[in-house]
Amino acid sequence: MRYDKLEIVSNNPSIAELNTQVKLTQRNNINDVLMLVRDKVHLGGKLISHPLAGSVKPHETPYRSILILNSQEELDMDSLDKIEQAIERYQILCKTNPKHLTLTEDEINANFPVKQSSDFQYIDLQLIKSCLNSLGFKELN
Repeated sequence: MRYDKLEIVSNNPSIAELNTQVKLTQRNNINDVLMLVRDKVHLGGKLISHPLAGSVKPHETPYRSILILNSQEELDMDSLDKIEQAIERYQILCKTNPKHLTLTEDEINANFPVKQSSDFQYIDLQLIKSCLNSLGFKELN
């Protein structure tokens, strides 16, 4: 695997603290993360982490980070299926509160207690760290 082709797409500000050479693309909200990852999959990207990873329900956490490999030369149908299903799942679970998908960092800070927000950031960060560790990245902060 070409590590220089890895990219984390995230709306979690804690991801920026990772000590790694993996490219980070910061987005404003969950919807932006999901749409950008879907677009990258259409351009030949392959999902490395699952877009619904973790035990926290998608409609409960305001953060999502996804690791993608940008070196595929053809459309990876498995990745496309996963990201499309994730988008659909988010839309279903957030039907009663569709604003959840577009919460910005300022809105998250206004709507969630600091402790809860930092816990969600931490869980999301640990999921990405675990994924990176499984790829051979060690000593991550």
